[in-house]
Amino acid sequence: MLIKEPGLGAREMQYRLEDQFTVTLSYNKVWEGRKLALKELHGTWEDSFKLLWNWKAAVEATCPGSLIEIDCKKVKGQMHFSKMFVALRPCVNGFLMGCRPYLGVDSTHLTGKYLGQLASATAIDGHNWMYPVAYAIFDKETNLNWKWFMTLLKRAIGTPPGLTIHTDACKGLAYGVSQVFGDAAEHRECFRHLMANFRRKYNGEVLKYMWPCAWACTHERHQVLMDKISETCPNAVAYLRYDHPHLWTRAKFNKICKVDYVNNNISECFNNWIKNVKELPAVDLMDMLRVMIMEKIATRQSIANKMQGHILPSVVNDLHEKSRNLRYTITKSGYMKGEVSGASRDGVAWRYGVNLVTQACSCGQWDVTGKPCTHAIAFITSQRNLRIEDYVGECYSVQRFKDAYQFEVYPMGDRLQWPKLDPGFEMRPPKLEGRPAGRPRKKRIKSAGEPGKRGPYQCKRCFQYGHIEKGCKNPVVEPHEDLPDNHLQRKTKKGTKKRKKSEPEQTSTSLVQISPSSSGPMTRRRVAMSPTCSSPSASKQGEAPASSKRRLII
Repeated sequence: MLIKEPGLGAREMQYRLEDQFTVTLSYNKVWEGRKLALKELHGTWEDSFKLLWNWKAAVEATCPGSLIEIDCKKVKGQMHFSKMFVALRPCVNGFLMGCRPYLGVDSTHLTGKYLGQLASATAIDGHNWMYPVAYAIFDKETNLNWKWFMTLLKRAIGTPPGLTIHTDACKGLAYGVSQVFGDAAEHRECFRHLMANFRRKYNGEVLKYMWPCAWACTHERHQVLMDKISETCPNAVAYLRYDHPHLWTRAKFNKICKVDYVNNNISECFNNWIKNVKELPAVDLMDMLRVMIMEKIATRQSIANKMQGHILPSVVNDLHEKSRNLRYTITKSGYMKGEVSGASRDGVAWRYGVNLVTQACSCGQWDVTGKPCTHAIAFITSQRNLRIEDYVGECYSVQRFKDAYQFEVYPMGDRLQWPKLDPGFEMRPPKLEGRPAGRPRKKRIKSAGEPGKRGPYQCKRCFQYGHIEKGCKNPVVEPHEDLPDNHLQRKTKKGTKKRKKSEPEQTSTSLVQISPSSSGPMTRRRVAMSPTCSSPSASKQGEAPASSKRRLII
């Protein structure tokens, strides 16, 4: 049935039904039919909030140790749903035993009858795959709600060594992290959101130093770029210090986490993963997220059981790919120590010291990521009997990956088989206060500079606007080694062919010629415009049939 596909709208359903059964349906009829079908499948919205207590008892019975909290508030003598937090015990145990101590925290809008926010705390495994840890729903992104979410998150995971929490520029979220975790966790701020706020105040020459400053892995390199920012725009440094006090540069990241992300993209991955279920009723939303997590853990558990060796194959293959065509000069001071030097594309010379005993490089990348940088890879491959995978951090090992997915989310029956839990009062749905008129938007409006949003192009080499990296003649801003991996490797599309100059131009548009018929309805036929024809009005100048006046551009 089409209605069982999550996130399928009435318009798309209308098109599919018309194509499948060759009928003509009105949008309103499909909308009403979809509404009745959803009510028959999931029940009413009011009953979904009452079933949350039964669902909580069922999950606690199948997954003992899971932290599930339902909060209500009293309004005029009646108890109304307020917020709910879920942290499944298999997810928490897998995070503590197999993932790096990194959490991306964010929220996304709900699109059902009762609007609100779906908050999540997402980790990453050795493959840099998304690993859900906890999720919750509440009405708004307020200081109290985020403090409540962080309090329960801390109760679920504790404070493991090197814990890092990555957030966006939300003030309420920053308040919750500081009030609950304090100095027990490193608080990072998404640099993409920081730059969105920064561009509203400053523009021009200072922008080309911001991203290199965030990617710098050493304090010396970071300070050099900060001095350039101060010289170009003195007020910018004070703005960054007071309005964005959290960490946003790799030079200040701790060396335990082994995650060098400057953007909170892992939370965006989770939001995109669950975008088709955000319109479901409360109990169905909570249960669907549990099912999605259960299925993902089972899939990756089967992948982990097939792995062999010490380090994950994807990490080893990536490091071996980086070892190709490294034209560095190596000066050895011993079997395990030496200097690696080279020059950038603009002829700027550089030199870094490599120490395989302490697994460190003076560029700072090895300390932050836990994987050898290109300088260390060049030194390792120049020595005999040394393997690159022996110098990779333990967080990328196959055993840690298996530990992350060794716990299973046990299945449970449908709502008819859930235990009946009586909270002692009748919980009503939340008040529909502040709901805007019209249908809730399912797709958010992307900001300027975000992928998928049209805007001015920015060069990845000189960071100026108006052109791309190919054909850029401006000098680079920073050494080549400070750029992230996705900038070091330039990928080209395979299988694409360049268009020959001798090929004739393609037709710019197509027309539909409508000709009346006495025996039946009007018929259509597609007419290709010649390259010299620019508009349908051009047919007036030549000898065209009378029916050409009724052409429609599509």
